[in-house]
Amino acid sequence: MNESRIKSNIQISENYFLMEIESPDDIKDIKPGHFLNLRVNSINSTDPLLRRPISIHDYNPESGSVFLLYKRVGRGTEILSTYKKDDKINFLGPLGNGFTVDFKKKKILLMGGGMGAAPLYYLCRVLSRENRLTVLLGANDKDELVYFLEIFKNTGAEVHSASIDGSCGHKGNVIDLCLMENIYDYDYIYSCGPVPMLKELQKLAFEKDLKGEFSLEERMGCGIGLCLSCVCKTVKGNQRVCKEGPVFPLEEVIFE
Repeated sequence: MNESRIKSNIQISENYFLMEIESPDDIKDIKPGHFLNLRVNSINSTDPLLRRPISIHDYNPESGSVFLLYKRVGRGTEILSTYKKDDKINFLGPLGNGFTVDFKKKKILLMGGGMGAAPLYYLCRVLSRENRLTVLLGANDKDELVYFLEIFKNTGAEVHSASIDGSCGHKGNVIDLCLMENIYDYDYIYSCGPVPMLKELQKLAFEKDLKGEFSLEERMGCGIGLCLSCVCKTVKGNQRVCKEGPVFPLEEVIFE
């Protein structure tokens, strides 16, 4: 369990917030795909009781900063959005396993749906040093895409977008983009987003025996594998998203 100072907590769109916190000195090995389980309470209150899992959006070891991108969607994230600079935040982590990042000279596809793009950014920065990357981003509208488009383009990756309302990029969903891009040209796929998106991407990958990894989004209780509230089905049996995941080989996940 750790407690860190908040360096900033900035609203970057209507419901998106970017929080920067100090990384404790004893935390050194932060990998793309890890997450923190935050205690988010009002002052002098234990409500809400359960912690909130937030993926690590980026990490800067030189400045000692961990960046968390979150969407204000309920009571917990509403409270989180009120935290100010120099407030303290309690968390468990980094938790989970993380993505495979030891590729060189590969053609790699990253696909994010909605807030699923958040954990892919740190991964993109790391992989962009020695690989050719294409990033496909999907969301409801332009407001949910503008920030992601800017930061992913800054990595040097080729970036394409789709929005349901047609206000940014292709009108439709990110799977449409995937079909237009021809995913069979890629050596490896990484993705995070809604289950229907991952399910369709898995079908496409199976057609050509493509390998890759999915980061799953599930509601969690403890975040350390004890409560079993985030179990998912895999070819290896039931697995805990918070412990064995959140990242799994795409061919191992069983969608209902």
